[in-house]
Amino acid sequence: MRAVAVGQAELKLFWRNRTALFNSFLGPLLVVPVLISVDADGVPLVIGLMGFVLAMAVYYNLVTTFVARREELVLKRLRVGELTDPEILVGAALPSVVVALGQMVLFALIVGVVTGMAVPARPWFLLLGVAGGVVVFALLAAVSSVFTRTVEMAQVTALPVLMACLLGSGMIIPLSDLPEGVASVLRLLPLTPVLELLRAGWDGGPVLRPLIVLAVWIFLGTYAVRRWFRWDPRR
Repeated sequence: MRAVAVGQAELKLFWRNRTALFNSFLGPLLVVPVLISVDADGVPLVIGLMGFVLAMAVYYNLVTTFVARREELVLKRLRVGELTDPEILVGAALPSVVVALGQMVLFALIVGVVTGMAVPARPWFLLLGVAGGVVVFALLAAVSSVFTRTVEMAQVTALPVLMACLLGSGMIIPLSDLPEGVASVLRLLPLTPVLELLRAGWDGGPVLRPLIVLAVWIFLGTYAVRRWFRWDPRR
């Protein structure tokens, strides 16, 4: 697959990017004390770590990746060749996604061993949540790159999405502790349905609403990328 070749080249650049390495490997470790202070149980801890990995290792890293490759004319050059637009975007996203998935598996194994966490009762919803989350946050990263002129500006343009998702998805403040009207709005955020599917995979619970919300985000993200994604540098 041609996208894999692009991903292999991107992987070499990934290992040289200190910011991406920090966000992917050290960032999740810094949030562990916060998650433990909220709930020391194994399942919420793993779910919180997975949500943080999606936000940082996938979303934020890919915002900087898409912007950097666009400004360096890499995307424009690739587009002139035989690669299709989806192959270019998938290839550019591949290293961050692979690293994120590896982290999720590693965190689940470590927390499971340490806390004696139960095996997921419905693992198919767990896999669906992870896959849907990766797609949604990769699409959001591509959309956010439209408003980001430089790699340095990614810290600013990505901040609203990061803050909304990390603080409003129930990772730190359970939605059940909030007024119903506020909780209903927060359940529409892109990370919330992912976390709800992860919880459903372990402990059961409703899945229809998070599946619908996730599908809507994927549809909107796909449309936005096709309509507004920039392949040429912003001057």
